[in-house]
Amino acid sequence: MNQRFASALSIISFILSATISVCAQGQQSTGAPFESRAADVCAQFRAAPGDFDKLFAAEFLSQVRPAQLTPIFTRYFNQLGRCVQTKLIKSQDQYSGEFNLIFEKGFSVPATMAISSATPNLITGIVMGNPVSTSSSLADIVNELKTLPGETSFLVVRLNDDSTTNVIAHNPESELAIGSAFKLYVLSELAREVNSNERKLTDVVKLDGLSLPSGTLQTWPLGSPLTLHSLAAFMISISDNTAADQLLKTLGRERVERMLTETGHAKPSLDAPFLSTLEMFTLKGEPTHKAADDFLALDAAGRRKFLDNQIASIKREDAKPYPDGKPSYIDRIEWFASVADLCRVVNWLRQQTETAKPAAPLREVLSINPGLNVSRERWSYVGFKGGSEPGVINLTYLLRSTKGQWYAMSMTWNNRQDPVDIAKVIPLVQRALQIIE
Repeated sequence: MNQRFASALSIISFILSATISVCAQGQQSTGAPFESRAADVCAQFRAAPGDFDKLFAAEFLSQVRPAQLTPIFTRYFNQLGRCVQTKLIKSQDQYSGEFNLIFEKGFSVPATMAISSATPNLITGIVMGNPVSTSSSLADIVNELKTLPGETSFLVVRLNDDSTTNVIAHNPESELAIGSAFKLYVLSELAREVNSNERKLTDVVKLDGLSLPSGTLQTWPLGSPLTLHSLAAFMISISDNTAADQLLKTLGRERVERMLTETGHAKPSLDAPFLSTLEMFTLKGEPTHKAADDFLALDAAGRRKFLDNQIASIKREDAKPYPDGKPSYIDRIEWFASVADLCRVVNWLRQQTETAKPAAPLREVLSINPGLNVSRERWSYVGFKGGSEPGVINLTYLLRSTKGQWYAMSMTWNNRQDPVDIAKVIPLVQRALQIIE
């Protein structure tokens, strides 16, 4: 739900682009110039990097200034420590290839680089990716999650035709705040209605309300016609809040609530009434700052009336949640699910989007945005939805290996006291995607 979630996922992924030329199928070589420059890059991860003109070509520095390079190297350094080693992955020749940067705090950063063939072989292009934990097992990842402040949960499940098997589980039944991962339940109700021939994905609805970012539809004119398929694609791929609210209104709040039970949510009452994103923003950010407590003092029926009357009457532009960037009511006003609930819902979606079913296109909707860099040599299908707000992060995956085995994976971190540092969990999830078996 948080408008910064999409950018937060790439907060520690920096792209330094110029003229890069890499042949992914090239044979590995031990080109001395390339490896020497990789070592020079490794040495730049320090408190005061510099002398960039001795490392990067002039044409590169004309596009990426030293003033831009310094914070890139220092941010990696502050997060990961010193770079202590480089490992060549593959290269076409002595002048371009891929390598890993190994850091002292137990992380690896993939990099792709090209250098000039002319002495002194200055760098003409480099791309550095997301840090990845060097944990050797899922158990190690769980141990790292346990060191984080607040509450964490993590679950990997092997999915079979009629059964599931836990691969690793850490607090799998803890019902925590999940942010925009709630949109998986809206998507599930859409899939149910399409498979029941109550609706078609080509049905057109007119936009009759706007939320706040993330997304883009909040800038569109009211009355804009959109298919249900388009709304689903916006909602999942860029976590568009207006798309989610429009689908919730179109499908019906109570129907989405029933879908919680249908998909195996252990405690569906936690999400009743099922909030729209604008209702969430307004409860936490209306001008008097009293609405949240008033809402919480009511029973379920009273809360529904409160949303329909008091909250609906507040202007969208007056809702200003998280003014100080700190967590706000994340244990009481949010969408709640355990990682076990979330693995069950993506498995339900898998089963309801088989090729022969009318809702089959929604499986591809779920795979538009993979969230992180995921190896296609390892995974033939990657479905993803995540969510965040201050104090909350969730990443949930539906995966099919290239060997044909299906998995579900979900990780949640809540901290009621302080914002969570997404840079601490992305490397762990990235590593899990590499070692799940």
